[in-house]
Amino acid sequence: MKRTVFVCTLIGIGAIAVAETLPVTADAVFTFNGEEIVISRNSTPDLTSIAAISEANTSCPAPCLSPMIVAENVATLGELDVIEFLSSDVENGDGLLVDARLPDDRVVGFIPASVNIPSATVSPLNPYRDEILMALGAEQFQGIFDFENALKLVVFDGGPATQDAPALITDLLDAGYPSGKIAYYRGGMQVWTTLGLSTIEGVQ
Repeated sequence: MKRTVFVCTLIGIGAIAVAETLPVTADAVFTFNGEEIVISRNSTPDLTSIAAISEANTSCPAPCLSPMIVAENVATLGELDVIEFLSSDVENGDGLLVDARLPDDRVVGFIPASVNIPSATVSPLNPYRDEILMALGAEQFQGIFDFENALKLVVFDGGPATQDAPALITDLLDAGYPSGKIAYYRGGMQVWTTLGLSTIEGVQ
C-alpha cells in the first residue's frame, strides 16, 4: 500500500514538472451564453485545486480506471480537441461540453462553458430522462426519438479514475443518441487542472 502511494506521489510530481516545462498555449477566446470565455494555461498548476479534485475522485471502488475507448464510434479527445470544440461547436450553439459529475463535485472546479448533467439523470430509471433528451435537441413523436437535430456532446468527469462520463455515455447510446454526436474527454478535471488550464470554482 505504501509503495502504491509512493509511486502515485512520484507520478504526480512528474506530471507537475512536465506541466511547468511545457510552453503556455495561446488563449482561446469564445462566447458562451452571451459571455466571453477565455481558456488559458498557467505554467504553474494550482496544487490546491489538483489535491481537491484528486480527493473528490476517491469515491469510486478500485481500480476504477476508465477505458481509453468508452464505446464504439465514440471518439476520445485530448485537451486541444476540447478547446477546439468549445471555440467552434459550443460557440456556434451546435454542441455542449457536459460535466457528468454530481453538482457537489463541481464546487472544487469545472471547465468554463461546461454544463452539468449528472450521469444518473440520463439513466432509464429516471422518469424525467425524456425531457433531458429533448433539452439536448432530440425530438419525440409517439414514443420514438429522432436525434437528427440533437446537439453534439463532449462528456467528461473527474478524470481517468472515475466512471460518471462512461456511465452517461452508455445511457445516452442506449437511449438512441448517435455515437457520432458524442465524444469523450477521458482526462477530465484531473488532467485539465494538472495541465494548468482555466477552471471555475463553484456550482453553475
